[in-house]
Amino acid sequence: MRTTVELTFLVFASVSLSLSQPITHRALQDLNWMEIQKIVPAQVQTVILAAGTIEAHGVINNGADILAPEKFAEGLATEVNALVAPAIPYGATRSLSRYAGSFGISDEVLKRLYYEVMKGLAGTGFKNIIVINGHGPNRPLLDAAAQRLFLERNARLLIIDWWSYASEAIKEVFGENGGHAGNNETAAILAIDPSLVHKELYSPKMAHPIDRSWSAYPDPATILLYEPGQGLPVFDVDKAKLYFKKVQEKMRGLINDTIEGWDRGVR
Repeated sequence: MRTTVELTFLVFASVSLSLSQPITHRALQDLNWMEIQKIVPAQVQTVILAAGTIEAHGVINNGADILAPEKFAEGLATEVNALVAPAIPYGATRSLSRYAGSFGISDEVLKRLYYEVMKGLAGTGFKNIIVINGHGPNRPLLDAAAQRLFLERNARLLIIDWWSYASEAIKEVFGENGGHAGNNETAAILAIDPSLVHKELYSPKMAHPIDRSWSAYPDPATILLYEPGQGLPVFDVDKAKLYFKKVQEKMRGLINDTIEGWDRGVR
């Protein structure tokens, strides 16, 4: 015969299992509201949000700043036990906004949009909000929105500029620094979908190094190099996949370490 302790344990285990909701999808929009209610925050406390923009990118797609962080988010979701929120595709496109298909939205609207989306995710029950940013000028607006939400609701937020945080990865794989629509972003898109990379349209004349001593509106180039003589696109699929993997691994470490730090010391 089973002891009272054994029967109590079996009942508790049975109830626990019945309360557990299988995570059938990692994309937030693919889950039913009743699934989300059971999963968040009982089983999943973290959400990843991609933020990008629509902007000319040399010989890769105008949506590179959306697609790259989206795919990083998808790859990281299971590894860090997170759901992936629908991406914010519009951003702070400025000097490249006159190129075909490129445009941004105002800082005022964008900052409010970031805040409202983050607030909604926090209200859904997510304890940790991870933003993977794909476009540099978005960053101060993301920071402003995150700081406001943190102060108002004590939310826990991490914002990552993926290409910048993983700057060492581009040097490890390609032996030099990167650039906007340069070897780093071209590699990311090449790893995701080679059909979006148009090598046949490429010319080195499409690029120039970033020089803070002058500004032009619109910018005369759509490939902007961080350092002179470095960062031109490299159309090597194997290196692209290796680079993508290294970037994802580096962000996974940052996300896990940050959440562990929060759990240790944040009320």
